Amino acid sequence: MKFFFITPKFNLRNISGSIVEYDIMIRDLMKLGHQVTVVTAFSDLNDGLEGAPYKVIEENINRPRRLLKIQKRVFWILRKYSDQADFFYVDGQVFLYGAGLYRRLGGRVPVSAYFNRELVCWPDGEANFLSQDDNFLVRIKKNLRFYIEKYIGMPIASNIDLMLFTNPHLKKSYENFGLRMKTGRVLIFGDSVDVRKNMKEHGVTEDYYVKRNKISEKLNIFYSSRMVPGKGFELLINAFSKIKNKEKFNLILGGTGPRESMIKKMVKELGLDPYVAFPGWVAREEIFNSYKKADIFVQPRWRRDLTSMSLIDAMTFGVPIVAPGGGGLEWDAKNSALYFKDGNADELAHRIEELGNNRELRAKLSKACYKRLAENEMRHDWQAERWSNKMREIKNQ
Repeated sequence: MKFFFITPKFNLRNISGSIVEYDIMIRDLMKLGHQVTVVTAFSDLNDGLEGAPYKVIEENINRPRRLLKIQKRVFWILRKYSDQADFFYVDGQVFLYGAGLYRRLGGRVPVSAYFNRELVCWPDGEANFLSQDDNFLVRIKKNLRFYIEKYIGMPIASNIDLMLFTNPHLKKSYENFGLRMKTGRVLIFGDSVDVRKNMKEHGVTEDYYVKRNKISEKLNIFYSSRMVPGKGFELLINAFSKIKNKEKFNLILGGTGPRESMIKKMVKELGLDPYVAFPGWVAREEIFNSYKKADIFVQPRWRRDLTSMSLIDAMTFGVPIVAPGGGGLEWDAKNSALYFKDGNADELAHRIEELGNNRELRAKLSKACYKRLAENEMRHDWQAERWSNKMREIKNQ
């Protein structure tokens, strides 16, 4: 099939995050015989496209990129390429209303939407993590947007033909917000990560962690993210302050961001300076080197309905994990992690101590990482084949 992949941007020079996933998804579709054309909507953010093995068309939604403008423009893009496409792909959380309207108004080409994030309008969305002490007018605007998207946008978006969600919890969140999914037109489609390729490139085998599993040396606890509200740095520091045998650990907190100075101040005030290191922002390759040296990976907080590429990277290196339970992170890690109640610093501290005191448990969780990653729902090639088959089925109906 002729497949048009419509996404905000493509940066293949400094490939990371969702771009890694999209590149793998596209390559998998091409291996399955599809002819793929990428269309970028925020093309001023593109970079490194000269090496792409697929055609990239640059449409550009100029700034300011407000919701209505984005949806009108993607509707126009879908109409523009309808005569060339057999199936469309769109980023669900970005283009869902324009895509739904295209189908609602008679657009002939079926649309597949991939949802790997929350909506901006959701009150606890990560897009709102930086918003502090909003004034009255801003709160009114946010509330208005919430109700418009829920009661007008969701019925429109429900016209999308095939919906993909990274995990069942995210699917449920969209359902609760009013998105309706057609019977047999929904797939749980985990994050596309080429685990074997990453392992090979970094010299990691399934017994790599077990062989270096420490007996008496200090253990490195690693976490890296943007230092903004909602990423759990404060929770992790608070939990670490409650650990009795702190001398057994090095706490390595990577990343930078608006809360960096506050987080460093918190470490100092709690007297944790001797145990905590701040490497700052580092390139993706250096992050991978940190996973190779980590003994415990902690993801202290994340949206309950989201998965995490950082967590999957930790699993790729066989690093035992501590994470909040009951959501997308547990769906990702399953038996390769210890879980604590979200927001509970005492329980988080207990889990870290439990791993620190039990070398055999660390080895067990490391082995479980690779068992989980080998399961079909974590394999990008298996997911792509399901997706391809479902699109062919829809196209032939």
